[in-house]
Amino acid sequence: MQLDWIKSFVTLAHLKHFTKTSEFLNLSQPTISVHIKKLEEYLGLKLIRRSGTNQSFELTNAGMQVYEQGKKMLEISRTIESIKEKNEEMLLRIGATHTVSDVLLPDFVKKIKLLYPYIHLKLIIHNHEQIVEELRLNKIDIALVEGTRGLDPFQVEVVSRDELRFYAQYRMSIVNSPLILREKGSGTREYADQFLRSERIEPVEIIEASSHYLIKQLALRGLGVGFLSYSMVKEEVLEGKLVPLDPHVVYRPFYVVCAVEYASGTIHSEVLKLLQNLS
Repeated sequence: MQLDWIKSFVTLAHLKHFTKTSEFLNLSQPTISVHIKKLEEYLGLKLIRRSGTNQSFELTNAGMQVYEQGKKMLEISRTIESIKEKNEEMLLRIGATHTVSDVLLPDFVKKIKLLYPYIHLKLIIHNHEQIVEELRLNKIDIALVEGTRGLDPFQVEVVSRDELRFYAQYRMSIVNSPLILREKGSGTREYADQFLRSERIEPVEIIEASSHYLIKQLALRGLGVGFLSYSMVKEEVLEGKLVPLDPHVVYRPFYVVCAVEYASGTIHSEVLKLLQNLS
């Protein structure tokens, strides 16, 4: 008995349609039918009862039992593959936007290295648009981003929430002072632009910077009002070097993004679970 036969039968029993099963497994319909036939011949049992067309069928009593046990077999198979992966050094490519890399990535990487020392990490930091492109080209396995633009083909989950504010020295205003913002294409810039439009604020000047650290340094020198995550400036706020310009605050979620096939049964799925405890 081959695992492929079980996989075809369990998928067919779950989807209840030959064409959908064929598309899901990326196999031809004749191949699916051959797998089912070989499994029936091996067991000496009829597993499905066809009606008038090849697409319509129902499971026999034996088919229902094989379906339930087959699911368990496939889960065991995935577990064994996971054990194999764990005992082999593997490359995990993690992409992150600039903001998320500053806020979440250090703790995430620390947990990975503690729990999975055999994993070799490659960290890629870009703005949102570039990260999405890297995902599409399969150049990264998991991404951490602060926006959902362009992520429709992927599995997306919220893992944390960030607080964005305008920070500056005393006596500065977002209406009368230059605004120091990330470049176009950045997720943080998108939130800033949305807020300014909603408040109908026309900045007197915009200074663009591709680094949150640079934005903070410019704000500390009194050159404008920086739009930053609280996590980036909490020490400066406690020391009184920067103040939040209340009530201007934006809350945004952080997302973990990956290909759908990483959702379960791989080492990637285990790594993804670590993110649930980062917030």
